[in-house]
Amino acid sequence: MRYARLKQLYRYQYPDWNLIGNAGDCIQNIAVEEIYKELGIDVNSLVQINRDEIPSYSGEKVVLPMQGWFGNIYNIFPVDWSENIIPVFIGYHLNPANNGRNIFIKNGLAKKIKTYEPVGCRDNSTRKFLRNAGVDTYFSGCLTLTLSRREIEPQNGKIFLVDLTEKSKAIIPDKIKNAADTSITHSYHFKDYPISEQEGIEFENYSRAILKRYKEEAKLVITSRIHCAMPCAAMGIPVIFINEDTGNSRFDVLDGIIPCYSPKSKINWHPKPVNIEKIKSAIKENAVMRITIAAQRSGLQIGKIYSIADIKRIEYTLFINSFRIAWRFRFLRNLMFFYKFCTFYFNQ
Repeated sequence: MRYARLKQLYRYQYPDWNLIGNAGDCIQNIAVEEIYKELGIDVNSLVQINRDEIPSYSGEKVVLPMQGWFGNIYNIFPVDWSENIIPVFIGYHLNPANNGRNIFIKNGLAKKIKTYEPVGCRDNSTRKFLRNAGVDTYFSGCLTLTLSRREIEPQNGKIFLVDLTEKSKAIIPDKIKNAADTSITHSYHFKDYPISEQEGIEFENYSRAILKRYKEEAKLVITSRIHCAMPCAAMGIPVIFINEDTGNSRFDVLDGIIPCYSPKSKINWHPKPVNIEKIKSAIKENAVMRITIAAQRSGLQIGKIYSIADIKRIEYTLFINSFRIAWRFRFLRNLMFFYKFCTFYFNQ
């Protein structure tokens, strides 16, 4: 029995795939590595499993954190998992696109996933769906929110515009746009298909280099990418997240962390870094606990033995911190809405 993490080789086997990978997928895997380091596990010893081959994995038995995006895309449905995988559901997002959630129910996976309750969901949409299917769930947040806060801000930091949608890009003030650096993209262009193991490594190195540049160079990041916004916020970098698809189920993980603006919003173009150290600590402690318990149940000796009282304390700490930060954000948002309503009403 060993420990494992995901990697991204995009084995879609689909003729119309554009050979573009999303560095955000790798960034989530990097965040999982950081949790393993907290457990004292050598990340070089981890078994790496391609996300799109989870159901067919036939190697030695492993404990695998299921942190990331799962859904039905390009005729690949990597939501099931092989008998050789002990899954740990933290930061889990089940996407509804292409009938993915209906397939999840049809294939009997709601019953199968109950063996590994409680399921830690990255967003409330996934949590609600699984709860309606009879699964015990909780909001775990995303592990990219646990990346370490930078200690030093750059002296002459850059404004990075990263993968903005066309509508989002159009509203950037000229003063910001003209001074901005657009050299970073989370879109990685693979050379050929099938993707080799070596190019998979290069893809991860590219993603690590992106994080390094944010940490060392950025004074502000403006993006439409959720896995650009979250790690930057965690590292203490001011972030503006703009996306016209504000109703996207993936985005509610940002609720209480940073605003989710649409191009029609009134945007604060001079945000301060957010301090999410309490919720970060709670997410991290919960992840460490869930991996430890799964490993111990499978016969691996690791970490402390968690009592029922420990588990309840960590669950409560995560809940109260996620509730407090989301409630504060909603309160301020509702207060602003009330102010605007009163201003409009009394000016009539």
